Amino acid sequence: MAQSMILQGVRSSMAVPILHQEDLLGIMVIDSSMAVNAYTEKDLDLLTNIANQTAQFIKISRMAEKIEKDVATRERFQKLLSPDLAELVVSGHLKVEKGGESRAATVLFADIRGFTSLSETISPSEVLQLLNEYYEVIVDVVFSYEGTVDKFIGDEVMVIWGAPVTHDDDPIRAVRTALAIQKAVVDFNKYRAGQGKHQIQIGIGINTGNLVAGYIGSTKTMNYSVIGDTVNTASRLCSCAKKGQVIISENTYRFVQKYFNIAKYKLIKVKGKSKPIRVYNVLSARKKSPKSVH
Repeated sequence: MAQSMILQGVRSSMAVPILHQEDLLGIMVIDSSMAVNAYTEKDLDLLTNIANQTAQFIKISRMAEKIEKDVATRERFQKLLSPDLAELVVSGHLKVEKGGESRAATVLFADIRGFTSLSETISPSEVLQLLNEYYEVIVDVVFSYEGTVDKFIGDEVMVIWGAPVTHDDDPIRAVRTALAIQKAVVDFNKYRAGQGKHQIQIGIGINTGNLVAGYIGSTKTMNYSVIGDTVNTASRLCSCAKKGQVIISENTYRFVQKYFNIAKYKLIKVKGKSKPIRVYNVLSARKKSPKSVH
């Protein structure tokens, strides 16, 4: 710094810190090669005021950038998480890892039975209205049990417990959610019947196990999701569930058997599995089941 000033022929110099409270944002320097003692106390006061205003401008700019980033983050995660959990992500109290990570999680798939046939009998606008009204109902149920809405695939929805948010009773929450969704669909159908509209029936499949969670997509568009055999099996279970049924895997059954009335369903052959797997049909919640977190 001294050598630079000598080479430039600086004869007078004045520097003040750019401070916001106790946060040092930079240093403001002016110099002159015209005369020694070129600056007065008034010049120092003026430079200090300019530095203070600069500090305010920098802080406001950074705050505006943070607000813009927070709004984008909030909008993204409010589509996946309940509003309370989305706020935890925005505030930094809940971390969502950008890289892939192995997680133990429970995955739920639910889809409308006979939807293709139904969609052929009503107009496209009616189909969209039906799906939007249906999803409005079940997403409220999912969020009440703090599940993560992974994606909507036509008439099918995929929900996760254990990624990015983990609870001690995630499998139990998933099954409670499934039963609550089936009940909500009954109420939804009563409303639609009163409107003279088509009614729907859904099947639900649930599986628990290890999977990989993280951001998936291109550099331009990335979404938080999960992949792995656990997800694929949950989807297969959903496919074999009949109208009004909640079908769970043996892995899920081990965690929830004390909390629900469950019947052994059957052995099914699942794509990707060499042997048939045992599945169970959840009938109802037990009235005096052990206490869970939710």
